Amino acid sequence: MSVPFIDAASMDRWLEQAAQAPRKRTHHNLHPSLDAPVQRLAIALSQGTYVRPHRHPQPNRWEMIHALRGETTLVLFDDHGHPTRKILLSPQVMPVVECPANTWHSLYPTQGQSVIMEVKEGPYLPNLPEHFAPWAPEENTPEVEAYLARIMEWECRPC
Repeated sequence: MSVPFIDAASMDRWLEQAAQAPRKRTHHNLHPSLDAPVQRLAIALSQGTYVRPHRHPQPNRWEMIHALRGETTLVLFDDHGHPTRKILLSPQVMPVVECPANTWHSLYPTQGQSVIMEVKEGPYLPNLPEHFAPWAPEENTPEVEAYLARIMEWECRPC
């Protein structure tokens, strides 16, 4: 029987893969299948990755995010694209946050690289076009770099 685990060597390997990946991130599933009732995945993030703001409108589509390495910033938005909260996640300071269902959100590694663990109810459902924020640029477009820079400049509010 295979026992899924996350150790320092695994995170090192995933961060190397993320640095080389076109999207500057990589996923490692701990759940056995996309139909699993609980989805558990490690996500390695490299500087410059762009997670387009999105939401999961189904009432059971919350996401729990656990900081495993480095610092990751979670940004929450209102329906018009204005940031309502910016939460700094790190293993030492704030290791876990739950993003409620139907909440516009994005995240990025605060400095260099980070690894997070995401836990959410399954089965896996891919994001549909209407789940992505219409006020944010699509991935791989010229507007992404400036938009990401603006997101990173917004000041954090204490939780």
